[in-house]
Amino acid sequence: MSVRKRESAKKVVKVLDKVLKLEANSTSCLLVYEPKAPASLDRYKKLK
Repeated sequence: MSVRKRESAKKVVKVLDKVLKLEANSTSCLLVYEPKAPASLDRYKKLK
């Protein structure tokens, strides 16, 4: 592989690593925070 391809491959790996870390952290934060549903929505539930 040429030097230019190797350098660009390293940069792509760094960018993808940062994006994956950012997405994983933001997704886990959304899973932890679940707002409570209003009581008025209980009548629409299939199981009570």
